[in-house]
Amino acid sequence: MSTGILQQLSYSLAIALTTILNVPLTAENANPDGNDFQALFDGETLAGWRGDPNHWKVVDGAIIGTTKPAGRKTNTFLIADGDFKDFVLRLKFKLTNGASGIQFRSVPIGSPQDFLVTGYQADIGGGDTGTFYEEKGRGTLVPADQAVVKTVNRPNDWNTYTITMIGKTGEIKLNGQVTARYIESREQAPTSGVIALQLQAGSGMEIAFKDIKIHELKPARGN
Repeated sequence: MSTGILQQLSYSLAIALTTILNVPLTAENANPDGNDFQALFDGETLAGWRGDPNHWKVVDGAIIGTTKPAGRKTNTFLIADGDFKDFVLRLKFKLTNGASGIQFRSVPIGSPQDFLVTGYQADIGGGDTGTFYEEKGRGTLVPADQAVVKTVNRPNDWNTYTITMIGKTGEIKLNGQVTARYIESREQAPTSGVIALQLQAGSGMEIAFKDIKIHELKPARGN
């Protein structure tokens, strides 16, 4: 049996178990290896991304977001091209100061020049790293497991986020450990959306992102 057919069968079984047992669908149900991921960031330029050039740049293979020196009165986002439905997203981040987040299944709002989005977020910093949040929406959906965060978080150093969305189920992992799982209860919740990097309002904030890769999960034919 081919690898593609096996992946489709695994996906279908995971969806069925989630529906029947009402349990979170986690990355263990869809666990691609490194060869299955596609890069969203080329490591050299901001090609494939859109945002305010006053706040985003590439340095030494990483995307740097900063509010220095003037600060900002509102949040702003660096938004990746594309619309993503079910996926495993992996990236590394290093927070120097302030707070940030990773948007997923999000929707751009306002004018294109505003670089604003609303939707799901994996929080970073401000005591909320690992939290499943909704930007410009309901706020905290599932607070991070602080016992896990205290054990695995590396302040002022590189950390890895793995974010999985399948159907209405989402999961956030920090350095390989689950910090939050969420099952959407709304009937009209977005089933796809953009991925974006957040820069929060304020002054002196700085964060770096690198190795941003995604594996899009394809349902078996008929699902």
